[in-house]
Amino acid sequence: MLTSQTLLYVMNGIYDDDVILAGDLYFDGRKTKRPGTKQFITVALAAALILSVAIAAYAANLFGLREIFSNPNRGEMPENAAVHIIPQSSEAEGNGWHAQVTESYCDESSVLLALQVSTDDGYIVAPTDEDPDSPLRVIGMPGEGTLGDYASREGKTLLFVGVSFDSEPLGLISAGKHFENTSPREMTIYFEGARSGSSAAPDEITCRVVVASWSPAAEERDEDLFTVERVALPVTLADSGSALLGIYVPSDPCAVPGLKLGELTLTQTPLGISLRLKMTTLDPDAAQLLTLRLKGVEFHGSGSLAPGGFAVFGQGQGDFGEIPTVQFLDWDKNIIAEVSFQKIG
Repeated sequence: MLTSQTLLYVMNGIYDDDVILAGDLYFDGRKTKRPGTKQFITVALAAALILSVAIAAYAANLFGLREIFSNPNRGEMPENAAVHIIPQSSEAEGNGWHAQVTESYCDESSVLLALQVSTDDGYIVAPTDEDPDSPLRVIGMPGEGTLGDYASREGKTLLFVGVSFDSEPLGLISAGKHFENTSPREMTIYFEGARSGSSAAPDEITCRVVVASWSPAAEERDEDLFTVERVALPVTLADSGSALLGIYVPSDPCAVPGLKLGELTLTQTPLGISLRLKMTTLDPDAAQLLTLRLKGVEFHGSGSLAPGGFAVFGQGQGDFGEIPTVQFLDWDKNIIAEVSFQKIG
């Protein structure tokens, strides 16, 4: 039987630019599948990483970034961000399927993308981290059977679909994907990435779509049939801009064991407050840092914490006051240091 690991291997590097996820994921992973399948990747060159992307699809317009972005934790997309969403028209067709990039959004710290996949009547669409043994609930269907059982019973072909992007042009440090089926033949892929903010976004990127089809063995064929198709779709981006809130220096650069803290930069983007903190590792054995918090602000976007480089978090909501204070947490989520920062620019 075809497994998800074999599937990804045969698809030959759908995540060529991705590094295996590390760190603490802030909601359920793929061992507890729900109709919306969450799949995460990170491209941070970090010993520790935190990735927090909370996503919910709204039936009013499942394919819109504004609707997919919204959830009870971070609320609705701010109006001044929604006006920067760019409609897309890039599309492609394959053997029994159609894919279209519907919308994109980009600012200094975040990039969002929505892609819609639909199939002909003889096909079933599913995420790439599934396989024929996955339960029906991963595509939103009731029942106790598997995708393979359902496809065999209905005489249909399974299509496992995924997307990937070049991380370097975007300056991605972490990213997440969310797959949502509205029916066995329709799926939306939502991509959200955290950018380092160290360079301007390109005007255009390439979205690579990979579609792997699986048909069960039949009377005229002793073995399962497996084929792969790949297409590249251009995506237009436009940086929505940001405003510098301040550059700060720590009151105690060596307050966190094993690390030396550098400049803290806070900016305001249409999606919220963005944080970028320089950190240098002095003693890897002593550095037990898991994550950090900016007091008075809650971050809702993808983020990355690299003790040997930068901590970057985005989509922050709240008020950090006149003097920003950062709390540093260890792997047991205990506060190991609390450092105030003084504004220098």
